[in-house]
Amino acid sequence: MRATIFFFLAFFLQAPHVLSADRYVGYYYPIPNNVESYKARMRVLVNTSPIVRLNTIEKIKKDFRDKSFSSQFAIFAKGKFAEKMIIVSLIRDNLDTIYRARALLESMSKVIHAVPLLRKAEIEFGFNIFDLLKMLGFKQVTVSDGEKFSYQVFLN
Repeated sequence: MRATIFFFLAFFLQAPHVLSADRYVGYYYPIPNNVESYKARMRVLVNTSPIVRLNTIEKIKKDFRDKSFSSQFAIFAKGKFAEKMIIVSLIRDNLDTIYRARALLESMSKVIHAVPLLRKAEIEFGFNIFDLLKMLGFKQVTVSDGEKFSYQVFLN
C-alpha cells in the first residue's frame, strides 16, 4: 500500500515539472509515453534557419497532400526558432504505437532529402530521418495519436 501511495505521489509531483518543461504537452499532445535521445551522426548545416525548417514542413505537407495522405495527420514546426517538429494524427487509432510513429517519420526521409539545402550539400541516402532533421536544425520531434500516445525524440 505504501509503495502504491509513493508511486502516485511521485507521479503527480513529477507531472507539473514535465508540463512546464514542454509547453506543448496537454495542448497538441499528451505527456510522451516514449522519450528518446538520438545522437545524430551529422551536425547542423551552416546555412540552416527557421525559414529552412518551415519550408521543410511545407514540402512534407505538399508531398503527402499530393499522395492523398494529408488528411491523416497534421504536421507543423513550433518553438522560437521552429526547431520542434510536431506530428499529430487526425484519425482515431492511427499513429498510436512507437512503430507506426517511426514508420511515418522514416517515410518522410525521401522528401527531406529533396530539401534544397540538403541537395546542395549532396547528402548521401545512408542517413536516417533523425540525422536529416538534425542537419536542418530540428532539436525535437514529437509524433502523437492526438489522444493517449506520444513519441518524442530529442536530437543531440
